[in-house]
Order: sequence, then structure tokens, then C-alpha cells
Amino acid sequence: MYHRTNHIRIENKQLIVDLAQQHLSMLQQKFDQYFYSINTEQYDWIRNPFATNAINSTEALPLQIREEFTDLNNDMTLKLYFSEVPLDVFWIYVKKEYPHISYKEILTLLPFSTTYLCEQRFSTLVLIKNDKRSCLKDLDQELRVALSNIEPNIKLLCSLKQAQVSH
Repeated sequence: MYHRTNHIRIENKQLIVDLAQQHLSMLQQKFDQYFYSINTEQYDWIRNPFATNAINSTEALPLQIREEFTDLNNDMTLKLYFSEVPLDVFWIYVKKEYPHISYKEILTLLPFSTTYLCEQRFSTLVLIKNDKRSCLKDLDQELRVALSNIEPNIKLLCSLKQAQVSH
């Protein structure tokens, strides 16, 4: 398998095996620490507060939040609104009327959005700083333009550009 290293004699194979096992067990501990098992059923009330099993998923929450959730779950106007807008827009809208349950929802979902944004920005950085442009050092402006969702008005920019008359 490793044809370049086959000729190397290893004096103490057990030492290397022990070292590899130690590193792998430490890696397993880190995985368990960062990627612990999440029971997603307890968050059904966030994904769809109007589902039939949503009320059961709030049993672990404090009484005040469960009461708010029961009121929210029975609000037909909000149910209609929920079907028309994205999940994040719905929970922001609900925040005024049901502040405690909305706060709990934000605490649950916020880490996911920040992780996504970090990964998105890092991917953009990798695209900008490829082999041909690896000498770039000040990437602030490049990243700002690449990550902006503002559409440039090309026609306006071109009309404001003064032509060089001396050439």
C-alpha cells in the first residue's frame, strides 16, 4: 500500500501502534465533545410549531414557555402566516407576542446560522485566494465585495466614468 515506506524497518512497532491508538482516542473524544448526539425530536416545536407532535416536544421546557407555546399552537392566524413565510421570518414575527418562546428558539437556532456564515465566508476566501492570486495580503475589500448582496448599477457607474481624452 505504501510502496515508498515499505523498505523502512520499524524497530518498535508497538510504540507506533500505541501512539496511533492514543491519537485516535483523543480524536474520538474531541468529536464527542464537539459533535455530541442531539435528540432532534425535542426541537420539533421549532421546525413546525403547528405539527401534531410539536406539543409533546415542549415537555422539557419551563411552564411559562409551554403555556406560550399552547397559545401559539392554537392561533390559526399564525398558522396561516407560518405556511406563507420562511421559518426565521415567522419566529421574528412571533417575538412580539410570544417573547419567551421566541427567545428560547433564538438560543437554539443561532449557533447554526453563525456556523453557516463562517463556513460560507471561508469558502469565499478560498475562492478569492487561489493559486493565481495567492500573493494577495489585504483581502478586506475583496471579501466585502464578494460577500455583498448589493447589486451594482453598471450603467450608472459607466455613465459616471470620465473618458480619457488625452490618448
